[in-house]
Amino acid sequence: MPADAARTGRLGQLLQARQIIVVVGAGGVGKTTLSAALGVAAARQGRRALVLTVDPARRLANALGLRALDEDVQTLSIEQLRNAGCDAATPLDVAMLDVKRTFDRAVRRYASSAERAEAIMASPFYQTASTALAGSQEYMAMMRLYEVVTDGGYDVVILDTPPSAHALDFLDAPRRMIELFDSRSFRLLLRPFSAGGHVASGLFAPSSLMMRGLGRFTSVEAFHDLLGFFASFSETFDGFVDRARDVMALLRGAETSFLVISATDETSRDEGLFLASRLRDEQMEVAGWIVNRCSAADPACGADSAAIAATIAADVPEQSARTAIATAAATMAQLALADRDFATALETAIGGRCWTRRLPRRSDEPADLGELDALASMLLEPTP
Repeated sequence: MPADAARTGRLGQLLQARQIIVVVGAGGVGKTTLSAALGVAAARQGRRALVLTVDPARRLANALGLRALDEDVQTLSIEQLRNAGCDAATPLDVAMLDVKRTFDRAVRRYASSAERAEAIMASPFYQTASTALAGSQEYMAMMRLYEVVTDGGYDVVILDTPPSAHALDFLDAPRRMIELFDSRSFRLLLRPFSAGGHVASGLFAPSSLMMRGLGRFTSVEAFHDLLGFFASFSETFDGFVDRARDVMALLRGAETSFLVISATDETSRDEGLFLASRLRDEQMEVAGWIVNRCSAADPACGADSAAIAATIAADVPEQSARTAIATAAATMAQLALADRDFATALETAIGGRCWTRRLPRRSDEPADLGELDALASMLLEPTP
């Protein structure tokens, strides 16, 4: 039996029960580190896992001891994991989203021919749209997720998302793609530019009211070139729309769960609550909430700093040192009490709609596989 399979907590059960785990939350709460640790935990359970990040800071590579991450999947072998102290039963794969390469693959897949695909991708408008178009990163993250889930043969895919302001874009991207590319009015707009259509008259004539108005911002030729590109690109629209619908169905499916991460501050809590509400509105399952970086000192000692001073007095002869240590210990105890009360209030606000897990504050984020494995072991433990 793989390590930790016989005794595991809710996070371990989630790794065993779901094919997709999407990690969401505010920036700076430890999503990337926890995503990597979940991947290590899955490897301990014998689940073949991929950790996929869209985090532009690329912190995941550092946490896993890799020099860099790109779209090409990198595999941490069982031997590498075990050399770091991880009792792994399977390898662990990691990769990062490459927006341009994912967009290129989609165009090749949905264009009518290889020649048409190359013509589309050669356009300077495409060079911009494939990397800088609003929502392109978020939509391509969804495309990439769909690819690895359907083609990768993984037991579980762990998706590390951008901070929640962008994660909302990430959730909305498939719908926006459907609304644009499946829009009858948008397709009618492009019709005069399709198949060599004549565009020098009517609505698009240089002397028309619309074109004179647009002339304040761009030339008629540039606008015609742009619409001409979209007309050529339009043969891929049905493919993009169908895939967007597939992605929405995947995120709402029984094989997918979302995991919200926050710290013990009001900003990350409020962003997490807002995001969890949006996910539920979209009929997407929020399975759990991790309250990260809770102070681990014993809250019971927070009520009596004099007792702390008395406890350490026998071992520290200098009065000034005893006073300083007692003050620091009392401060940490008060912080632990505040974190405990914060987490309790958050659990009340969640109202039992998902389970919660508190993780202790660490002096530093894990810097190597050994430290990630220690965090993975903690994640697999039953909830205290």
